[in-house]
Amino acid sequence: MNLRPQLLKLCAKYHFRQSHALDQYFMIDFGIIERMVRYAEITREDTVLEIGPGPGFLTKELAKRAGRVIAVEKDRRLEKLLTSELSEYNNITFVFQDYLKTQVPEYNKTVSNIPFSSSSDIIMKIVQEAPDLAVLTFQKEFAEKLLADPGWPGYGHVSVITQYYYEGRIKETVPRGAFHPMPKVDAAVVILKKKDIAKDKGFEEFVKQVFRHPNKNIGRVVQDLYGKELADERKVRSLSPLELKGVYNRIS
Repeated sequence: MNLRPQLLKLCAKYHFRQSHALDQYFMIDFGIIERMVRYAEITREDTVLEIGPGPGFLTKELAKRAGRVIAVEKDRRLEKLLTSELSEYNNITFVFQDYLKTQVPEYNKTVSNIPFSSSSDIIMKIVQEAPDLAVLTFQKEFAEKLLADPGWPGYGHVSVITQYYYEGRIKETVPRGAFHPMPKVDAAVVILKKKDIAKDKGFEEFVKQVFRHPNKNIGRVVQDLYGKELADERKVRSLSPLELKGVYNRIS
């Protein structure tokens, strides 16, 4: 079902105009919304974070299934729309702030259509908050970089840190026509499932530092950055997350 007519009615009712500057491409394909919720396997035991609820189409479906939904919306112009249209659901907590600048309540799953231009910062914050499961829509190119194999174009520190803590896969491609207004690129739904690995801030910082020189030999980079001798001529960008962790353990 296409939700565009409902979106336009809501925008007219609340005198709301979408902002290109805020990356407000709203999901209008109800089938994809339903599948995202299904991929997350939500029960009443779950507290679910949604980043950027927009008109609340996904929020409503989450609230039908979850014990609690935390919906974080940067654009306060949407406050009246969201609180009025979803007033029947008492399990939704709205936070009208910038997610990247907000300490959100604890949650165990997130299901969100991510603003394309903030994808890197948002996924890094999600990884720090460490939910058990994430079902996220990204720009397709970003999704491919996030889950890229070592050595592939786009493989970088965000890929390494995410893949170190999470098993990830692209579940489906989302055509640009699934959004209103239509963006210039397709998107993809990514599923991330947390591994049983303890947080290691030192390793995360190490990855960020060495990936400033992705095409250099890891031995040379370690020598230059940390003053440690390491006989290893592999390129930084060719190393998997576990191989990089092995290097980090050797010099720590």
